[in-house]
Amino acid sequence: MRPSFLKLFGSILGFVLVGTPLVAYLWEILNQLMAGHFNGRRVAIAVVAAFVLAALLRFLARSVWRWEGTREAVPEAPASGRIP
Repeated sequence: MRPSFLKLFGSILGFVLVGTPLVAYLWEILNQLMAGHFNGRRVAIAVVAAFVLAALLRFLARSVWRWEGTREAVPEAPASGRIP
C-alpha cells in the first residue's frame, strides 16, 4: 500500500520540525567549543542531542527506503499502453 501524499508530507514536516532545533543546538555547541568556551553541562546535553539526531536520521532513512520500496512494488503501465 502506498502512503498518501498527506502522510508523506506530514512525516517530512515532522522530521524537519524536530531535526532543525537539534542541528541548531549542536551547531551552537560546536561554535562555542571552537571559541574556547567549555561548559560540561551543555556538552553533555549535546551528546544526548547528537544521539537523538542520529536516531531521527536513521528513522528517516528507513522511512524513505520503505516509501521507495512501496513505490517500486506498484507496477506501472508500459509506455506503449499495451499490457503484455
